[in-house]
Amino acid sequence: MTLFALTVYGIFAALICRILPQKYRWIIMLIASCGFYSVRCLSGLPYILLTALTAYLAGLFMNRIQSHAAEETALRPDAKKEIRTKCRRHCNQAAGITLVFNLCLLGFFKYADSVLKLSGQSPLGLVLPLGISFYTFQAIGYLLDVSGGKIQAERNPARFALFISFFPQLLQGPIGRYDTLASQYREPENTSFQQALQALLLIFWGLLKKLVIADRALGFVGAVFDVPAATYGASMNIVGVLLYSLQQYCDFSGGIDLVIGIAELMGIHLPQNFRQPYFSVSLADFWRRWHITLGSWMRDYVFYPFALSKPITALTKHIRKRNTVLARTLPAALGNLLVFFLVGLWHGATSNYILWGLYNGFILAFSSLMEPVYKKHELRQPSAMLHFFRILRTFIIVNIGWFFDRSQNGFDAFARIHSLIADWRPHEVSATVLDSMQLPAHDRIVLVIGALIILFVSILREKGINIRHRLSTLPFPLRWLIFLSMILSVVIFGVWGSGYEEAAFLYYQF
Repeated sequence: MTLFALTVYGIFAALICRILPQKYRWIIMLIASCGFYSVRCLSGLPYILLTALTAYLAGLFMNRIQSHAAEETALRPDAKKEIRTKCRRHCNQAAGITLVFNLCLLGFFKYADSVLKLSGQSPLGLVLPLGISFYTFQAIGYLLDVSGGKIQAERNPARFALFISFFPQLLQGPIGRYDTLASQYREPENTSFQQALQALLLIFWGLLKKLVIADRALGFVGAVFDVPAATYGASMNIVGVLLYSLQQYCDFSGGIDLVIGIAELMGIHLPQNFRQPYFSVSLADFWRRWHITLGSWMRDYVFYPFALSKPITALTKHIRKRNTVLARTLPAALGNLLVFFLVGLWHGATSNYILWGLYNGFILAFSSLMEPVYKKHELRQPSAMLHFFRILRTFIIVNIGWFFDRSQNGFDAFARIHSLIADWRPHEVSATVLDSMQLPAHDRIVLVIGALIILFVSILREKGINIRHRLSTLPFPLRWLIFLSMILSVVIFGVWGSGYEEAAFLYYQF
């Protein structure tokens, strides 16, 4: 199913939802999700159903334990502590078993072939089920929320299946939470004409970023990074990583815009996943703005449980006797190391991804340890120049990390980073060379104009301007002129057509 087919499919499903009474719309969403999954990844259908079934049954089991504990507490108030401890232990066991089972399922598909290759055996040739990371994370979040008493378990198995399998989310997220989505699935919002127009604007903005910019940069980025590191010097590597930065941002955020827009047409508001990440003033700020739902998921279900665990608490108590500042900052530092090691491993069990995770983790850990020093010397009224310097510094740090993310392996990434110091070769960045590397003059012009438009839109959003609302309230002729211009830009400048094989979303492989 191509992006255009996905767009048409989503709009058609939204139209059917709009025709039906509100209480029946979730059924159409479930049918559409099952149909989408069957077309895109029929072989993966048993696994998403297995995840939905195990999480659903575990949720019901935990709710039953909690209900019995509440009844028993009312009859034996003197044994409240004992009953609650027993209830918590049984819930944790149920959640833990289901969680481990689904993580093993995820790990098998993501890492079995890598492990077999490392051990010198033939890989199984496993095909990663569509969206397995995203629906597994949603199921785990649900289990932990039910276990902790934050939410009540869903009793309708079909509605729970919709929460796990809602088709716009399956391509690359965002990662939803049950407590914010369950009520929306029961009674989707009645989308007004203006809201529908805003959703369509977001859909075509996402298509523009993906097809016009990301896929146009794809060939050149591959020409730089899919060859040995010694092939090019620093100048070409810098151009390559900058275009990879643009490609990845437009690919990922464009895909998120597309799925959020389709969901909005159905009356479902998925969580925000991007907030102008390249205006961040620190690496921590960047990861609060990039893939927001993954970051918040890791924070709530990995970082805090680890930082507040008994071993870490005992360690900080021991250190506090000698250094109170270190005791206060160490849990965050260790937590960041763990989180980004896991995020790197989630991207892939190869040296470049693991090093990318550790690179980010070490910088964030160091920042956590140095936070008291930073606060001590922080300016009360920072200037615009200092703010710009912080943005530029963060952008450079992030792009150095992208060398690990995009390179074939860790050695290749280090070689490219080393070239930034020792091997410039500025003559390589010439029109003739760029033309030969799938980046002719007309593509360079489109990329530059596209990047400037994205920068302009990002500046407006950073200032708090709701662009979609502004555009949807413009006078009718001007509003539709802008809308048709976006459609024509995708049709005319999009990388698609005869002989073109559509590039999958970058995060689809995760």
